[in-house]
Amino acid sequence: MKRPAIYSCLVCFAVACSPPEQVAENGHAVALGSITGAEIRAHMEVLAADEMQGREAGTDGYKKAADYVAGQYRAIGLLPIGDDHSYFQQIEFFETRLEPESARLVLHANDGDTELVFRDDFIRDGGYGEASEEITAPLVFVGHGIVAPEYAHDDFAGVDVAGKIIVTLSGAPPLFATDQRAFYSSGLGKDELAVALGAVGVITVRTPVDQARRPWERYLPGIGTPGMRWLDADGKPFAGFPELTGSATLSESGAAKLFSAAGHDLQAIFDKHAEGATGSFDLGLSATLARKSKQRSAKSSNVVGLLGGSDPSLAKEYIVYTAHLDHIGIRPGEGGDDIHNGAYDNAAGIAAILEIAAGMAVLDTAPRRSMIFAAVTGEEKGLQGSSYFAKNPPVPARGIVANINIDMPYLGFPVADIEAFGAEHSTLLAAVTRAAAQTGMALTADPMPEEVRFVRSDQFSFVKEGVPAVAFKAGSKSFDPAVDGAAMLQDFLKNHYHRASDDLSLPFSAEGAEKFVQTALLLGLEIAEQNERPKWNRGDFFGDKFAQ
Repeated sequence: MKRPAIYSCLVCFAVACSPPEQVAENGHAVALGSITGAEIRAHMEVLAADEMQGREAGTDGYKKAADYVAGQYRAIGLLPIGDDHSYFQQIEFFETRLEPESARLVLHANDGDTELVFRDDFIRDGGYGEASEEITAPLVFVGHGIVAPEYAHDDFAGVDVAGKIIVTLSGAPPLFATDQRAFYSSGLGKDELAVALGAVGVITVRTPVDQARRPWERYLPGIGTPGMRWLDADGKPFAGFPELTGSATLSESGAAKLFSAAGHDLQAIFDKHAEGATGSFDLGLSATLARKSKQRSAKSSNVVGLLGGSDPSLAKEYIVYTAHLDHIGIRPGEGGDDIHNGAYDNAAGIAAILEIAAGMAVLDTAPRRSMIFAAVTGEEKGLQGSSYFAKNPPVPARGIVANINIDMPYLGFPVADIEAFGAEHSTLLAAVTRAAAQTGMALTADPMPEEVRFVRSDQFSFVKEGVPAVAFKAGSKSFDPAVDGAAMLQDFLKNHYHRASDDLSLPFSAEGAEKFVQTALLLGLEIAEQNERPKWNRGDFFGDKFAQ
């Protein structure tokens, strides 16, 4: 795939990007020099084209994108490690799609009923149980709906939620440390706990922090789009929680109606729980929730390839690069544009791992450890493809030593720094630091810890299996002092993320793309060349919770 002409650029690259002694010492100049902004952009132009129809998992557009990635793997020379000696790890899914006109939520109080308005007051998704569902059950408020032993925090103390619908605040207490807040904010974790305690539904009330982070209007285009869960060995949707037939998310107006009907001051409750307090209680209401879902089986695949390691003893250890190939497909957009191309979310991430694979393939000696490149499906459906891969790896699970996940790198300016979410939890931080130093990139701490991004992308699927992982992100600093990188990144997140305008018309910096991808490649090589496999830091929250 890489052309010999690129080798002539190496002298220029060595002067511009790394001290000559570093290039000579690590011997990786050929791989680094082979990465070009033009090739990164070329991959993005294919994957974010209208012909891909937004690459939604389970669609023909996604399959076209998967075929393209497989073709690139083949040209690079990666070994197929998917099903039947192919590049495809096929996944069977249970797909559910809400029939919007069927959604109902009625509050029952002693002085009468209040019917909430779908879209204005509440939304809900399709279900993973029966296709037609209706339930009436008492409501009980349970704070953030979490149990955190390390904080002696138990939102379920003093209440019985069996057979009831719990009403819970989004997120976790702001006073929790960043790691704990990220972990306990997970909706899937809350649902799992609710089911274990016998609840039959979860109604989520968004806190002011989450209201500011994501306005209600941003939820509405997703109504009626399909949800997916992969099927386990018993043919059941993994983490589908069919027991929770009474679940919904409330808008500000919906939450106000619920707590007003119960005779409680919602703002006072927000204030109390923002201080870390608990205090759960029966609301004195019941609710009826109903919906109908269109359900079917569906298939989608991870695209997986292997670059074998060169060290006889370490080649059976694997570093997994991941990037999600799917986006959100076709849904109502703006100005008549309904195709959500996902140029930066995440055609750019796939372009990055393709370039990394190609760069490593031209090394005279392969990395000591083996490298797996996985373009995963269903990230937008709740990390589905990475969850399936992490629990059903195509290589022995104990051999997977690290995950480097690249999701939505914004490359619209000459990016000068890296944000490596999760690196601080393990010895991966040292590897990240060394890689960034070689390309002159700064290393920036997570600037928005309230976004709990470490648990919101595919690296978390590996963390839950005990594998040290890092979310490798482009930062907000610019090599060009005339360019305000922070303002450009904020504009993307505010005005283009998960919108049809995340397309190829957005700015693209070849210099920024090259620096970012070169640093990501070096990170993999740093991990691959170490004698010791990565380890969780002693006493680390995630390591203690998940490491085997």
